[in-house]
Amino acid sequence: MTLRKTPSKTPLHRPTSLLGVVLFVLLSTSLFAQAPQLSLADLLIGLRSQKVTLPERNRILTEAIRERGVTFVYTVEIAKELAATGASPELLNAIREKSLPVKPVPTPEPTPSPTPTPPDFGFYQQRGDANATKGDYTAALSDYNRAAEMRSDVPAIFIARARTHFNLKSYDRAVADYDRALELSPNDSAAYVNRGMTYERIGDPTKAVADYRKALELDTKNDEARAGIKRIEDAIAAAEAEKRRKEAAAAPVVEPAPEFVNLGTLNASNATRMVTPVYSQIAQRSMIEGKVTVELELNEKGEVTSAKATTGHQMLRSAAETAAQKSRFRPALFNNQPIKAKGIIVYNFSLKAGEQQ
Repeated sequence: MTLRKTPSKTPLHRPTSLLGVVLFVLLSTSLFAQAPQLSLADLLIGLRSQKVTLPERNRILTEAIRERGVTFVYTVEIAKELAATGASPELLNAIREKSLPVKPVPTPEPTPSPTPTPPDFGFYQQRGDANATKGDYTAALSDYNRAAEMRSDVPAIFIARARTHFNLKSYDRAVADYDRALELSPNDSAAYVNRGMTYERIGDPTKAVADYRKALELDTKNDEARAGIKRIEDAIAAAEAEKRRKEAAAAPVVEPAPEFVNLGTLNASNATRMVTPVYSQIAQRSMIEGKVTVELELNEKGEVTSAKATTGHQMLRSAAETAAQKSRFRPALFNNQPIKAKGIIVYNFSLKAGEQQ
């Protein structure tokens, strides 16, 4: 086989040993005749060949690379693999010199991110509704506030925020939002019911009933409004009944006034005027004496309305009754109120002094 030589700027040195000649011929044939440039596989095969010594193989391959070049890009990984196979520093330098240029990796241009659309009224309203459904009323209130700032003409957002204030026990703010909603939608029966319930919580049953009645006026089938009116009326009736019960329990027990009070024996200390009976001469000459008991009835002014002698001599009784009827007494009292009274007066007719007591 005839070795075809390609003209080169640097002549390929021929090996001096017989084995070197053989490797030179083989490499020259495979490398120069078949491929204008050496591949990585060609270099690995040449380094592993046992035809000549390793230094001779390195020298031949180095000259071939400088003559023909390589088909690959020199990298650290390739250098490590060749060095492990027996490549000398000179061979690695030749490969690096003849290496194909490293193609720059194109830097991808960043794709501009689309500018997100800012949240609108519907976004905050829907998120507020979702938070309220979960029971996160603080977050719901924040969303409803943003929505109300964007659209102050939507009654639904004020009703939703009023319910949120109600659940947060901010009843005055809830009423204010229901007021605004009813300004925008004055025929909303449900809004009147909800405001009525809020007035109940505040403790204003009068305004609550007024709202319930307005709701029924707008919607006669509004059972919530009807139930609210009944609930308040029942509560008022129960409160009044309890008040009367407490007043009755606290009031002192008043003993019913009798028709008469019994004053017992009456004397000068009870009287404003005490009349002494006339002791008749006939009774005295007849030696008649003794005590006469007269039962009296007095009116509320202390005036004698009845005088009846019940004991004593018959000749003495008439004088005793006359004296009793002419007497007058202080009014009797029961619970500090004037009342009719009964009592007795005992007159003592005595001959010793010719006087009566």
